[in-house]
Amino acid sequence: MREKSVRTLVLYGMFVAVVFLLGLTPLGYIYLPMASITTVHIPVIVGGYTLGKKGGAVLGFFFGLTSLIKCFTTPDAIAAIMLGTTTGFGVYNVLLIVAVLFLPRILTGFLSAAVYQLIGGTGKRQTAAMGISAFVGSMTNTVLFLGGLYLLAFEQAAEAMGVAGSALLTTLLGIVAGNGIIEAVAAVIICVAVGKAISAYTNRNKSE
Repeated sequence: MREKSVRTLVLYGMFVAVVFLLGLTPLGYIYLPMASITTVHIPVIVGGYTLGKKGGAVLGFFFGLTSLIKCFTTPDAIAAIMLGTTTGFGVYNVLLIVAVLFLPRILTGFLSAAVYQLIGGTGKRQTAAMGISAFVGSMTNTVLFLGGLYLLAFEQAAEAMGVAGSALLTTLLGIVAGNGIIEAVAAVIICVAVGKAISAYTNRNKSE
């Protein structure tokens, strides 16, 4: 039992370290000619395979924490909205930080793990379970993040994106359909590869 607890703690430490490495460095963001792909959610999703719903949610929290830290260290238009740079920081900004930066990331890990467990992440179903849960997790992060901006920071988001308020929904849906899908497909490919490698390693250690 103690050995299992130590192994779990080590896994938490490893995944949290990767989340911070990706979240606070350029490694977490791949810029392509037609899209920008975030990779920070990958250790959150893979961690959900290994550590379950609780583990996925915890890793998602740390993903959100790196997003908040980046608001201070590399401020951009989104950071200005979150921190109230032009309006002053208040309760409203706390709500934005929780609902836009943290909640989507926490649910990314939780739902990824839940879908993985629901499908049955063992045997022949494992690859499909990993792929589907990675897609769900990636889209959860994208849709809830952009949806939070639309619902809670409509005017600020429209201004930050340089569009009229009436065009904001179309713009956000375009991001989901374009960049979001590309990001989700990339997550599926990477998460399945990494998840299978970790699963094989874990199973090998259990048999020894």
